[in-house]
Order: sequence, then C-alpha cells, then structure tokens
Amino acid sequence: MLDKNKFRGAVAGAGLTHYELAERIGISKNTLSSKINGKGCFDTEQIDRICEVLGIEDATTKAHIFLSKPSQNRDIQAS
Repeated sequence: MLDKNKFRGAVAGAGLTHYELAERIGISKNTLSSKINGKGCFDTEQIDRICEVLGIEDATTKAHIFLSKPSQNRDIQAS
C-alpha cells in the first residue's frame, strides 16, 4: 500500500506537482489522485515510470513508498 506522505515528499523533492507527474507518466491527474488516496493501485509499469521521473533508484526507497504497510497477518503466529 502506498505511503502517501513519502510519495508526496518524493514528488515535492523532485520539484513537481501531481499534475506534472501525472502528465509525465501518461495518466490523468484524477487517476493519480485516486491511486494516491487508495482507490486503486499503481501497476508495476506505473511504479517504474514514477520512480524514473522522480529519480528514485534505490529498491529500499521504492519499497518504503509503494509497499508501506506490511500484512497484518504476517506477525500472527499459530497457537
């Protein structure tokens, strides 16, 4: 799941608006906004394009932005 704050920070850090980012990756601003707000998910191609535009190369940084919330069942151990 997307970490909105880290995503927005990366966009701002690249000196872009959401409209400019959407334009550069080939989606509408409304689609971008919906995905940021959890009403859809970015596919791997979109994530790759976003990271390219924002200059994000580090896999750990990508994971922190696009895979922010671990599974709630991951840490549950069988009784």
